[in-house]
Amino acid sequence: MKVGDLVVYVGNDADVEPIFGPGIVMSFDRDNDPVVFFLGDDGNSTDWGEGSGAPFYTYDIEVVSESR
Repeated sequence: MKVGDLVVYVGNDADVEPIFGPGIVMSFDRDNDPVVFFLGDDGNSTDWGEGSGAPFYTYDIEVVSESR
């Protein structure tokens, strides 16, 4: 997984309903977990950070298409 990859959320609660649309890896945090900006994230949610994406565990994210 690298910056620019198209990803989807596949975490435990993804089975209940789709929580996020597709997203793009924007960077990595200090624990090397991807910071992802998901489609439809308007950046106004206090739960998910500052609008430029939020860190997710690597095992909760699946790469759909790799950037070149």
